[in-house]
Amino acid sequence: MAVRLKGPLTLIGICMAAAPGVAACNGDEGSAPSSDSTSIPQPTSAQLAAANLDIPVAPLRDRVDLTAPPFSNPTKVTNPLLPISNLPSAILSGTVDDKDFKTETTLLPDTRIIKWRGGQIEAVVSQYLAYLDGRIEEVALDHYAQADDGSVWYLGEDVFNYKDGLIADTEGTWFAGREVPPAMIMPAHPKVGNVYRSENVPGLVFEEVRIKTVDKTIDGPHGPIRGAIVGSELHQDGTREDKVFAPGYGEFYTASGGDVEAMTLAVPPDSLQGPVPPELKALSAGADHVFDEAGSGDWKAASASLGAMTAAWER
Repeated sequence: MAVRLKGPLTLIGICMAAAPGVAACNGDEGSAPSSDSTSIPQPTSAQLAAANLDIPVAPLRDRVDLTAPPFSNPTKVTNPLLPISNLPSAILSGTVDDKDFKTETTLLPDTRIIKWRGGQIEAVVSQYLAYLDGRIEEVALDHYAQADDGSVWYLGEDVFNYKDGLIADTEGTWFAGREVPPAMIMPAHPKVGNVYRSENVPGLVFEEVRIKTVDKTIDGPHGPIRGAIVGSELHQDGTREDKVFAPGYGEFYTASGGDVEAMTLAVPPDSLQGPVPPELKALSAGADHVFDEAGSGDWKAASASLGAMTAAWER
């Protein structure tokens, strides 16, 4: 997922130490990943050291992301703990560095083809938008695909970091097949002790998650939510934070020190049943009326429209 970068980073070499029979560089041609499971090349110890990643990464025996299953229907992302295809929009609110922080994710209508090891994987695209202290901080286009076993893979992101309302840089951008192979974002059936890397470009973006708890019941907007999981996420600076993923919502709660992100609203899980409330229609129509009335200088009518909108908002 999109992350807020703490400072300038340098991308190390793109060649990885491959499993037997697997070419060592991502750019090498190979069999299409949609036909058979494919071993995932991993960074070597030397490459981790070159990226200053002297952190306690998990042993390979705990990892569940070393092989990518086939991707026969990759845009149908229905894993209940990361249901991207069924979650058109979500908002998380919280604080970062003692400032208000809000993120919005929106499922976009288009898909994107990601080329990896001589094959192609079609990915859904989710827009991530972050605001810090009321100002736009980051926009990213995240690319996800679901494998045949139900695991969800992160295929890369287009990142645009903002400063003073303008794009400052695109630091953090990466794509499978160019920098690294796909990274697992959610196992098919998470178990306590499972480890996977949701981002695996040492020196650029790196996150390793260990599952701490499964089948957890958490408080949701409409009552208890059962079947949530908690993962401890290791960052490349050596810090950790817990993340909660909830069925039907995906990422639900994150906390590290005084920084918190919590689910505020998700559609459709938190949407009202039935038709659009008349008060919402009144607010929408009133906004149009106020704009037109103010433009023509009819302030009496504009004031009346504003009064109607205020009453609708209160209802």
